[in-house]
Amino acid sequence: MNKKIIFCGGGTLGPVTPLLAIIEAWQRKDSSVKFVFVGTPHGPERELMEKEGIKFYSLPVAKLVRYPSLDWLWLPFRFVAAKWVAWSILKKEKPNLIISAGGFTAVPLILVGWFLKIPAWIHQQDVRPILSNKITAPFAKLITVAWSKSLKDFPKAKLIGNPSRLSFLKTSKEEAIGFFSLNKNKPTVLILGGGTGSVWLNERAAEISDELINLANVIHLTGKGKMIEHLKHLGGDYKVFELLTEEMPLAFAAADLVVCRAGMGTITELAATKKAAIIIPLPNSPQEDNVEVLRDAAIILEQEKTSSVDLLIKIKSLLSNKQEMKNLGENLGKVLKTDVALEMVGLGERVER
Repeated sequence: MNKKIIFCGGGTLGPVTPLLAIIEAWQRKDSSVKFVFVGTPHGPERELMEKEGIKFYSLPVAKLVRYPSLDWLWLPFRFVAAKWVAWSILKKEKPNLIISAGGFTAVPLILVGWFLKIPAWIHQQDVRPILSNKITAPFAKLITVAWSKSLKDFPKAKLIGNPSRLSFLKTSKEEAIGFFSLNKNKPTVLILGGGTGSVWLNERAAEISDELINLANVIHLTGKGKMIEHLKHLGGDYKVFELLTEEMPLAFAAADLVVCRAGMGTITELAATKKAAIIIPLPNSPQEDNVEVLRDAAIILEQEKTSSVDLLIKIKSLLSNKQEMKNLGENLGKVLKTDVALEMVGLGERVER
């Protein structure tokens, strides 16, 4: 009987991209294994998984918000509904293992899986422990973490790093330049706000877009539904998209400099490709803890203290100093271990039922 693994997570691509790296590595090692992904009803993960040919289910989201909200009244009913759907999925698919890198879809799935004696593996990416992983940790057979700092929160965990997809290392700059029709005489700046985009970053980029075009090619990912009208009409060397999925390795291969948020998916891809980066963490989020371990490996800016002019000055400064960009990229590549997907597959094989 073929093995079947259920992966779960979503809402943003942060908890999804490392899981996809594990799926790709597992497929290379054993093509007979079947994969299923359980995500949110409206997140970007459905499109990504369906393009990869992976069966996808969605769960009702029963998220515990940490501030007083009317959502608290509905949470018990949503959680019961999510557990019922999770039960139906698990009884139908009969997986050997459930794997999560965070997100509230994991909570009902892992709890029901524990009742059904299906082992679970959770992976903590961010430095700061996320609530869904804290809830599910007692029910997990294996816990892995990306950062040594996380071991204080998960003392029984294995420190491993965070996996990057092989395609990020195999894509050439020449191929990327051709794909995006870039000007070979200019450097390229990649701007992205993670899987769901960043309104703040989009607005700042729109304000300096005319100056940016004079400096560089720009590949800008706004996030779904977050396109700014001004950006649509720039054309030329300013390439704007709402979302890239399988083309993301091409975007990173093209980039000389990346301007981004501090989600773990993005940080992992930066480390794997050794890119110079200007990172602006999302305020009041786990991203602020993530950048604390990157202080010597990237330019870190605070959103509240950064204007569009400040951002432009920093971009200009880096683009004019190739040695600094090279040093930043090399340092970032040393901060986080990313060539770990096959090692993680081996761990998964040892805990599946």
